[in-house]
Order: sequence, then structure tokens, then C-alpha cells
Amino acid sequence: MGINQNMAVVGLFRQEKRYNIIANNLSNLQTTGYKKDVPVFEKVLAERLSSPLAEDSVFSATLFQQGDLQSTRNDLDLAIEGEGFLKVKTPAGIRYTRNGSMRLNPDGVLVDSKGQPVLGRGREITLQGGHITVDKDGTIWTDGKSQEKIDLVSFKDLRGLKKEGGNLFRNEGEQEEIEPTQSQIHQGILEQSNVNPMEEMVRMIDALRSFESCHKVIQVEDELNGRAVNELARV
Repeated sequence: MGINQNMAVVGLFRQEKRYNIIANNLSNLQTTGYKKDVPVFEKVLAERLSSPLAEDSVFSATLFQQGDLQSTRNDLDLAIEGEGFLKVKTPAGIRYTRNGSMRLNPDGVLVDSKGQPVLGRGREITLQGGHITVDKDGTIWTDGKSQEKIDLVSFKDLRGLKKEGGNLFRNEGEQEEIEPTQSQIHQGILEQSNVNPMEEMVRMIDALRSFESCHKVIQVEDELNGRAVNELARV
């Protein structure tokens, strides 16, 4: 395989990965609290020439920028403004999320949209009473009485958080939880995905065009190699 064709194969692989990342972002456009991914090309081309299809040449990094806040007027919808995550108890262990769409299960336990308990002070939150209000620091009141406080945590290095599904993260690096310094919780509001559909569509078109260009290079190289072989056969 010639150098140009080898480079084109690397390009095909990278643009396919890039396209898949963009497509996943667009598919989660309506996912509450979703944080978009961007492709990262870690290895330089010279290192990949001997193995152009190596899986580690392209990976994704998550961007944690704030998504738009949208009013729902639902008392159990909560949005975080600033850094930080809510803690959720899942069958696989503690996970972190920006999805504040909540409800009370039949036992009065505060759960997320998948029925998983949301934690406060390291334990499940059970609420009794009627009207629920939530302060900006996460303190929950029912009928004018303070009952619980939602855990709001962050980490020194967000790169240690790995996605599980659309809006859950696991603390892969087992970092220590820290308290966000400039964050607040808003009641009756949800944070939307931070995906900009127009930007992603532009990137998708660019990825497709780059893929097509690389594919064309491979086709031309194949045709030239075929002609060279035929010419040698006639000699």
C-alpha cells in the first residue's frame, strides 16, 4: 500500500469515527442534561502508518459547558446552574448526572426519570407532605419544613468522568468529590442538551465530504496500481 493510500485509509477511519460521534450528539439533542462529545486525534499520522486502523487513534472527549435552562413549572424538575452533578443510586453503583427530571415513587422516595434514587447527605431522600420547594443550595422543604438536602458534587478533573448512557457519568478515576463553589439549583427548570444542531450539521457535512475525498484517493491509487500491473504484464 502506497503512502498516499495509507494516509487515505487513516483519513477514512478518522472521518467515520468523527461522523459517529456527531451522529450520537444529534441523537441526544433532546436528552436532558446531555453533554456533547468531540473527536480527539491523539496519535500523529507517522505513528499510525504501520497500523492505520488502530482503535486508539481516535477517541471522544466530553464538553461540560452549560446547556440552556428551560422552564417546566414542575416542582420536581431541577436544573443546576454552574458546575456540579446530582448523585444517583443505580444497580451498578453511584452515578452522576445533570438530568434533574425527578418524581416521587409510591414510597415517597425521590427518584430520577428511570426510577433510580437521588441521593441527599449520602442517602435516599424520602419526602412526606404536600407542597415541595427546593432552595438554591438544594435544601428541600415540604409544607414549610426543612427535610433533606440534595447532594451536589463536582470533581477536580472532569476528564475522569466517563459516560454511561445519555446523561449518566461514572467516576472512573475514583476522584474525591468536592463541593461546587459557585453553583445553584433552580426549581421548575430543566437543563437542556448543550448540543448546537446547526454546528453539528456543519461538522457532519464536513466529515462526509472528507470521507468521500479519502475514498476517492484510494480508488485512484487502486486504478493506478491496476494499470501498472497490466503494463508490467505486457513487457
